[in-house]
Amino acid sequence: MPPAPLIEDAEEDAAAVEAMSTMADTAQPAGRPDGQGLEEEIVVTGTVQRGRVEGDIAPELQLDAADIQSFGAGTLGDLLEELGPQLRSARGRGGGQPVVLVNGKRVSGFREIRNLPPEALERVDVLPEEVALSYGFRADQRVINFVLREKFMAVTVELEPGLATDGGRPRFEADANFLRLQGGSRLSFDSEYEYNDALTEAERRIITPPSSPFSLGGTFTGADEAAELTTSGFAEIDPALSALLGAPTGLVQAPAAAAERPLALADFTGSGANLAEATDLTPFRTLLPETESWSIGATYNRPIGSVAATLSLRLENDDSEARLGLPTAQLALAEGGPFNPFAGPVAVSRFGTANGPLLRKSETQTGSLGVVLNGDVADWRWSLNLNYDRTETDTLIDRGLDTAPLQARLDANDPAFNPFAPDAISGPLRKEIARATTDLGATELVVTGSPLLLPAGPVATTFKAGFETRRQRASSNPGGVVQDVSLGRDQGRFQTSIDVPLTSVRDDVLAAIGDLSLNFNASLDQLSDFGALTTYGYGLNWSPTSRLRLLVSVTEEEAAPGIEQLGNPLIVTPNVRVFDLVNGETVDITRLDGGNPALTADSRRVIKLGANWKPLAESNLDLSLNFIDSRLRGQVAGFPTATPEIEAAFPERFVRDENGRLLQIDNRPVNFAGADRQELRTGLTLFQQLPPSASERAAAAARGGGRPAGAAGPPRGGARGGRGGGGRVFVSLFHTLHTINRISIRDGVPDLDLLRGSATGGRGGQPRHVVELRLGANKNGFGARMSANWQSATTVKTDPSSPLPSDGDLRFDDFGTVDLRLFVDLGQQRKLVENMPFLRGSRIQLNVENITNARLQVRNRLGEVPLGFQPDQLDPLGRAVSIQFRKVFFAGGTTAGG
Repeated sequence: MPPAPLIEDAEEDAAAVEAMSTMADTAQPAGRPDGQGLEEEIVVTGTVQRGRVEGDIAPELQLDAADIQSFGAGTLGDLLEELGPQLRSARGRGGGQPVVLVNGKRVSGFREIRNLPPEALERVDVLPEEVALSYGFRADQRVINFVLREKFMAVTVELEPGLATDGGRPRFEADANFLRLQGGSRLSFDSEYEYNDALTEAERRIITPPSSPFSLGGTFTGADEAAELTTSGFAEIDPALSALLGAPTGLVQAPAAAAERPLALADFTGSGANLAEATDLTPFRTLLPETESWSIGATYNRPIGSVAATLSLRLENDDSEARLGLPTAQLALAEGGPFNPFAGPVAVSRFGTANGPLLRKSETQTGSLGVVLNGDVADWRWSLNLNYDRTETDTLIDRGLDTAPLQARLDANDPAFNPFAPDAISGPLRKEIARATTDLGATELVVTGSPLLLPAGPVATTFKAGFETRRQRASSNPGGVVQDVSLGRDQGRFQTSIDVPLTSVRDDVLAAIGDLSLNFNASLDQLSDFGALTTYGYGLNWSPTSRLRLLVSVTEEEAAPGIEQLGNPLIVTPNVRVFDLVNGETVDITRLDGGNPALTADSRRVIKLGANWKPLAESNLDLSLNFIDSRLRGQVAGFPTATPEIEAAFPERFVRDENGRLLQIDNRPVNFAGADRQELRTGLTLFQQLPPSASERAAAAARGGGRPAGAAGPPRGGARGGRGGGGRVFVSLFHTLHTINRISIRDGVPDLDLLRGSATGGRGGQPRHVVELRLGANKNGFGARMSANWQSATTVKTDPSSPLPSDGDLRFDDFGTVDLRLFVDLGQQRKLVENMPFLRGSRIQLNVENITNARLQVRNRLGEVPLGFQPDQLDPLGRAVSIQFRKVFFAGGTTAGG
C-alpha cells in the first residue's frame, strides 16, 4: 500500500471522497473510462489492514475516517467519550478506561494521545475484553485501537466558552495541539486549559435546613444545665423574659439594637419565644466548586533500527475551591456582664461573616514520564514499557473560628467588645492541612508470538513480566494533632495467556464448525505488603459463521486495595449536608475522609457469555448480547450512604448526640463481606451511508477521477464502515437489565438488595433498566449528534426487611437526560471560504447538555421532598450550553483548502 501524502486540503478531499466512493458502486463519473477509479479498491480488497490488533478476534466495531468525521469530535478524548456505550465493561472494578492501542501497539497511556485531532485517524477498532490478554492486561477492560494515518501534519486550536442556562457556572476551555506523522515517526505537543466558576446554592432553588441556634444577628439560649428544658430544647433563660413573652423561653433572637448598645429586658418586647431564625446561608455554600486546570505534554515516537521508540512527558495541575458555609461561634455570657440583660448565665450563638465562608481548597500536581519500546524478534513481537509518575496533593480546610480570644474578652468584661456588633465574630480560623505525595515507577515486558503451529493455525501466546514500586507519604493535622503515614509497596507480576485454535475455516480444519479457539490465562502478583495473589481464567471463542461470534469466559481474580485506599491522609470536612434516613431529616455533619490501613485483599469471579451478530452481509448493522455474572468476596468499597442497614453494620462509623441527631460520619473505605451481580446487556450499532446528491456527483467528477491526495475519507484496506458516500447516519442503542445486585455487608447482617429497597449511594438504589441511545448524522459538513441516557425508578426503604411501607420510604423517579451537538465544518462551505479564507479548516459547534433541564425527583410516601434530595442539589448544573470554535492549520502553515 503506497503511503498517503501530507493532508493539505482536508475539506475538499472529504467532500470528494464522500461522493466518489459511492459513485464507484453506482455509476461511472463522466470523462473516465469504464472501471477507472475502482482499480485501486479492487487491488487492496482482502489485504491485511495496517495497524490491526493481533489475534483471531475481530473488532466488534470498526470506524473508517468518514465514520469518525461524523462524530464531530475535537480530540481523541472527545471521541472516546462519544463511544462510551461501546466501550463500557461490567467485568472490571468500575470506572476504568479501556485498553488503548495505537496502530495495534501498546502506548504509555491514553494521556499520550488524548489531545490528538481525529483528522489524524485512518481507522478505529473496538474489541472485547478478551483481546486485552494479548497485550498483557487483565480481561476486564475493552480494547480500542487507534490507527493513525501514515502522513499528517497540522496545528489544531480550540476555544470553548459556556454557561448554565439557569444561571451561574460560566466556563472556558482552550486547547492547542501540534501533530506530525511522517516516515514512521510521530511528534506531538499539546496544551489544555479549563476553568469552571463556582455554583452557589443561592444560584439555585435550595432550601436550607434550620440552623438553630445560630443566626446572623445572634441568638440567646439558656445555659443553666440544671433547669428544665423548654420546647426549644434549651433551659429557660430568665423567668422575667418568659413572663414578658407569655411562655417559658429557652431561645430568643437578639434585637437589632444589640449591635449598638447593651440591652435591657424591655428590648425583647414583641420577640418570639423559642423561634429560631431561618438564616439564608445559600450564598456561602457551593453546589459545585470553582475549578481550574491546565496541562502540557509532548510525545516523540520514531523507529530506531527495527525498534519503535516513544518518549512522552506530561505535567498537569488541578485546583478547586469549595465554600462550606459560615463559621459559627457560641459564647458564654456570665450573669451581670455588660451584654447580658438576664438574671443568669446565657449563651450567644452567631454566624461570623467577617472572615467570609469556610473554604476547602485542593491542589493536585502530576508529572509523568513514559518510555515505550516496540519491536520484533523473528516471529515474536515484544513491548517494553517504562513509566514514572509523581503526584502531589495539598488540601486546606477551614474547620471553624478560634473563639478562645473572643471568650477571653467577654470573661474580662471588656466593654469595647460587643459580641453583637456586625464584625465582632472574627479572628483566626482553625485550619487543617493534608498533603499526600505518591511516587510510582513501573516497568513491563510483554512478548507475543507463536511457539507451535497446529492444523487449525498457530498457538498464540503472550507472556508478561513486570515490576512496580510505589511510595506514598501522607500527613495531616486533624484537631491540631499531626499524623504522618508512610507506605511503600513493591509488586512483581508474571502473566501468561494462550490461545489454542481447534477448528478453522481458512485452513479447512473441521470447517463446518467454523472458527473455534480456546484461551487459558493466569497471573501471579507478589506484593510486599499482601503476599502472593493469583488470577486465572479460561474462555472459548467461536465463530460458526463469518457474521456471528460467540464468546464464553471465566475469570477468578485476587487483588489488593490501592495504596491510596490504605494510606491517604485523614481529612475532616465540616458542614457536609446529608439525609439521615434513621430520623428522616437533613443535617449538616462532619465527614472524615482518608485511607483505611485495615483493608484486606478481595477476590472476584466473573463469568461472561457474549454474542456479536451482523445479520446482513452488506450492512453495517451490528447486534450484541452480553450476560455477565459476578461474585465478589471482601470487596473494597467507598463508604455507602447513611441508611439504617449501614449504621447497624458499621455503628462505629456514626456519631450522634444524646438526642440521636447525626453529627459525624467516618467515610473512609471498607471491606464488604461480598456481593453478587448479574446483568444482561443488549446493543445495536448502525452506520449507514447517505447517497450523494447530483451536485455532489458532478463536483466529484469535476475534481478528477482518482482518489484525492490525502483524502479524509475511508482508509485503504477495506475498513468496516463502507467506502464513503454523501454523508453518514449513526445509531447506537444499548439496554442493560440488572437482574441481581446484592451486597453482603458483614456476616450476621442482612444483605443489601439494591434492586429492592436498599442503597449505597445518594441517588437511590440500582436501576433495573438502563438505556443509552446515540444518534448522529452529517452531510456536506453539517452534522448533528444526540446522546440520551435513561434509567428506571428505584426505591429506598427505611426498613427493607419489613414488608410494610413506611412514610419515610424514598422514591427516586426514573431519570433521563438528552445532550445535543450541532456542528458545521466551515471549510466545506466553498462560497463562504472564498469570501473569508481564514475559515478554511475551521468548525463551529453548539453543545447543549441536558437539553430538557431534567433533574432527579425524590419524594417520600407523603409526597414531600426531603431537604437533602432537592432536585437542584442532586443535579445542580441543569442545562448547560457552550460554543466551540475549532481551527486546523494543515501541512506546515497552509490552511485546509488553501
